[in-house]
Amino acid sequence: MVHIKKLEVYGFKSFGFKNTVVHFEKGLIAVTGPNGSGKSNILDAIMFAIGENSPKALRVDKFQSLFHDSQNSNHRLIRVSLTFDNADRGIPVDEESVTLTREMEGQNGESQYSLNGKKVSKTAIMELLEVVLAAPNKLNIVQQGMITRISELDSDERRKIIEDIVGLSYFDEKKAEALKQLDEADRRLEVAFARMGEIRKRIDELEEERNDQLRYDQLGSELKRFKAVRISNTIRTLKHKLATSAQILESNNQKSSELSKQGDELRLEIEKLDAEKTKFIQEVDAATRAKAQVASRVSSVVHDSERTKAMLGEFERRIIEIKRRMPAIDGDKQAIAQRVEDARIETDRLKAAADQKKADMTELRTKLDALDADVEKITAEIAKYAASRNKLEKRDTKMSALKGQIELAAAMVEEKIKTNNYKKSSNELALGALQSEMFAAKGRVDELEKSLEADRKKLQDTVKLVEEHADAKTGLEKELAASANLLVRAESLATKFEERASVAKNAMNEDFAIAELMKEKDKFGIIGLVHDLIRWDRTYERPVLAAGSEWMKAFVVDDIKSMILIAAYAKERKLPRLKIIPLDVVSRFKQNQDVPRDDVNVIGRLSDFVHSDYGRLPAFLFSETLLVRNSSSAFMLAKQSYRTVSAEGELFEPAVGSMSLDFGGKITDMTKAILFGDSVEDLREMLAKLSKTIEKKSAQLQEISERIVVSDAEKIKLEFGISNVENKIASELETSSGKEKSMSQFASNNQILQSEADLLTMQLCKYSRRLELLTPAIDRLSSRLRSIGDEPSSKSELAAKTLQRSQIIKAIDTTNIELGQVTSMLGGFEGRLELDMRQLCEMDGEKDRLALELEQRSHQIEELGNKSQSLEAELKTLRDQEQQTIDSSGNAYGVLQEYERKIKALSENERKLSKEHSIIERESALLKKDITDLTNEEARQTNDLVWLGYKNLLDEMDIGAAIKELTDEYEGVKSRINLRADEAYVQVIEGYRGMSTRRNQLESERNSIVSFIEEIVKEKEKVFMEAFQRVDGDIRNTFEKMTGGAAWLEIENPVDIFSSGVMLLVRFPGKTVPRESTALSGGEKTIAATVFLLALQSLKPSPFYLLDEVDAHLDAQNTERLSKVLLERSKDNQIIMVTLKDSTVSKAGLIYGVYPKEGLSQVVKYKNPAQVPLAQISENKA
Repeated sequence: MVHIKKLEVYGFKSFGFKNTVVHFEKGLIAVTGPNGSGKSNILDAIMFAIGENSPKALRVDKFQSLFHDSQNSNHRLIRVSLTFDNADRGIPVDEESVTLTREMEGQNGESQYSLNGKKVSKTAIMELLEVVLAAPNKLNIVQQGMITRISELDSDERRKIIEDIVGLSYFDEKKAEALKQLDEADRRLEVAFARMGEIRKRIDELEEERNDQLRYDQLGSELKRFKAVRISNTIRTLKHKLATSAQILESNNQKSSELSKQGDELRLEIEKLDAEKTKFIQEVDAATRAKAQVASRVSSVVHDSERTKAMLGEFERRIIEIKRRMPAIDGDKQAIAQRVEDARIETDRLKAAADQKKADMTELRTKLDALDADVEKITAEIAKYAASRNKLEKRDTKMSALKGQIELAAAMVEEKIKTNNYKKSSNELALGALQSEMFAAKGRVDELEKSLEADRKKLQDTVKLVEEHADAKTGLEKELAASANLLVRAESLATKFEERASVAKNAMNEDFAIAELMKEKDKFGIIGLVHDLIRWDRTYERPVLAAGSEWMKAFVVDDIKSMILIAAYAKERKLPRLKIIPLDVVSRFKQNQDVPRDDVNVIGRLSDFVHSDYGRLPAFLFSETLLVRNSSSAFMLAKQSYRTVSAEGELFEPAVGSMSLDFGGKITDMTKAILFGDSVEDLREMLAKLSKTIEKKSAQLQEISERIVVSDAEKIKLEFGISNVENKIASELETSSGKEKSMSQFASNNQILQSEADLLTMQLCKYSRRLELLTPAIDRLSSRLRSIGDEPSSKSELAAKTLQRSQIIKAIDTTNIELGQVTSMLGGFEGRLELDMRQLCEMDGEKDRLALELEQRSHQIEELGNKSQSLEAELKTLRDQEQQTIDSSGNAYGVLQEYERKIKALSENERKLSKEHSIIERESALLKKDITDLTNEEARQTNDLVWLGYKNLLDEMDIGAAIKELTDEYEGVKSRINLRADEAYVQVIEGYRGMSTRRNQLESERNSIVSFIEEIVKEKEKVFMEAFQRVDGDIRNTFEKMTGGAAWLEIENPVDIFSSGVMLLVRFPGKTVPRESTALSGGEKTIAATVFLLALQSLKPSPFYLLDEVDAHLDAQNTERLSKVLLERSKDNQIIMVTLKDSTVSKAGLIYGVYPKEGLSQVVKYKNPAQVPLAQISENKA
């Protein structure tokens, strides 16, 4: 069997950062040691390895506490490996041993799992452990305090534990699914019953609609024939109009030819006069060209004059603008000149200050050079005493100079950092003030948004309430409308059926007899009525009804015996007239009369067009009746002793003994009205209840309408409030946006300053590091120089000079910084001065340009004025020449007028002829169009006639009144017609039969589901009782072995197991009355809970059990008994138990001792072959 072979622990809790290995075997294994030594950590490590993630289960406050040294962040690693013996392949891995490893490292506590060295997911580990029932959170792991919790369980909790162990939730899920299916089956069955009732009503409606459809088809056929006659009349009229129009067109064509000839002659005369007129015009053409030249020159001079005037106006406007601009330039120059003068004064002052700083720098550098010379001199004097000291002094001087340079650079950097920090602090103060204002504004916005959100939520609730009320109102209105409609229809139907039933009962006609007999149709062997058992072609419905009108309501029975039985019953009850047809007589019926073959008007026997499932029934009724095309043929055949009926429903008896007509008869059926009498009474009662319901719904509707009005008022009020809050928020946000821009600018400046400060700080740090390196080196050199023994006076003098030199360097640094500031300011003023000077130069240039332009424009105005005067004089001269030319050409006008008069007279005659010709042509065109339209109309009417089924024209007759009457009736039927009534009637009948079959199927399905639920309940109860009996038996045996007393389980209510609890009754030795486990003393509770736990473990045995001090609360005697029970159970399982009791340790075959040393848990192993007492155990390191 699978069991734990080895445990390897590293970095887990008290085991420290060393690899601790613990080997296990089958049987009972004891782990013991002093309190706080870490013995329970072995069980925690096993739980950690198999995937336990609960800090509480691992006895820590947080997951990071599992690390040995949780305060040390540099070394955080836990690795626990658990090896199982898998010789019997209990774990589905084809290996003799299976090793599970879990590692956890870092701050986040993520774990990695591996199986035999390969990384796998935790899910894969859990699935493998579930196979052998070794996953965490199972009853095979008993931690400290678990016995106490079990001892406090009530009866319901005990039952639920047993249910969870055996997995009864599976049955609950199946039962819930089955109940869901049962609910669906009930709904489907309810729907099926409702639909069957609706279909039954629909059948009655379709029967009337089918009769309307048959009449509709007959009217359509008659209208079709009458329309063909009307079309034939129209075609004749069209042909007559075509002939008349053709004659008129021929006459117009002749007139048109004569008028065309006369028009040609007039056009020749007009052309002759036009030629003479043209010749005369050429003679006066020379004078006209001269006039044209003068007119062209006049136009050119006028254009030049206008252009000159426009340029004069433009130049004058430009001179005004120049005169207005020049004083403005003088004013701007004075302002800029004053600014330049001030800038020059400030520049001179700054230059003087810079020169002074440079002079100071020169003086300081001179002093520094002198000091350097003195230092060099002193150093040279000191070098006379020793060559080595000279070498060291040179190095010291060089390093001191370098140090001075670095200190100077560092001082400059420090000064820049101070300036930078001052600017930053100023920006930060301003930024802080803006942030405070922003926070305040944000607070106000948050309050407004909260208020807005609350108002919006309230508005949404109000809108939702309004919509709900509106939906409810709409639903109620629809329900009331539907209910009112239903009430009216139901009352109408009830009244209709009551009237029909009353008429049928009072009339005592055959419908009453049919209704009486149909109530007991099986008793009398009635198959049905004739009109229900036969079918016929729709085309011949009228002849069928005419020929079979006497037999349509006849009963069809099986045999003569049934017929006699009905006759006796009718006589006894004094029923009205009845007709009965026995099928045994029908089956022996033979046809006698032959059909005339030589008459084309004979369609055939009427029985050939009637069908029935009872084969001989149509022949019995209609075989002796001939179906013919028209009444005249029917009459002639009747004289020859045939019974005939025409297609229109005219019936002639043989030898024309009698004649009957049926042009619109129907089969009346009052039977259903009589049979439905009781249902109508029930319907009346339901209508009364429906009326009360409608009144109640109307009151609800009024109440909802009032609520909608109140909610709408509240909605408007909230919308107004929200609008005000949104305006306030928008105002605050706009203000905040401006402040954010300012803050962004300050932040951007601070970032730039911070970048500069970082660079300066890096430079300062670099200089500091160099100084840190130089200073010890210089100190070492100084020490070596002192060891050489230079002259004290030279040393003191050198120190003084060095101090003086350092002061001068600092002064130079300060002066250099001040000089840089002055130079920076001087550069700004010089740049501004240069910009102002450039503006002055530009203004001078602009003034010169404007003066030059003013002079040019004045000169141009003078030139243009002279040019305008010369153009006016030339224009006057040209006008005079133009007038002279016009006077000279005036004589030609009279001659041209005469030509025009003659041409006009001839043209007028030609126009009159053309007009007359056009009129004739237009009339001809209209006639041609009319002929085309009449031809098309004739073709269309002919096509319509062919479409109606007639190739030749029908005889002319007056059918206007007949068509009107038929059309009125046709439209009346059409308004209520259902063109698919017959088809729908058959489909509905078939659907009703299918629905009945479906209802039976649904009932069968429901019964199956109910049976399935009962089986699930039985199976669940069976599984629970089997587990209950196993646990009960184990409790009885174990408790008797441990105490010698008795304990057992008992169900509180055996009739309803799963609604009651499970009691654990215990009777210890020496006591006569059993008590419930929760009513026992502390020690007794522990014993009972331990026995109950061991019994639960027996339901689903695990390969190993981890027990943590389960015997802690037991006395010596009960501890001894428990250890015997555990030893017996360990023969088939591996039990690893943490204990402090000698009796338990002595029973273990393998013992591990745990003790603390230097803060770490140490483990020793002892193999106990003879189960010796604990005192004789010798410590051997594992």
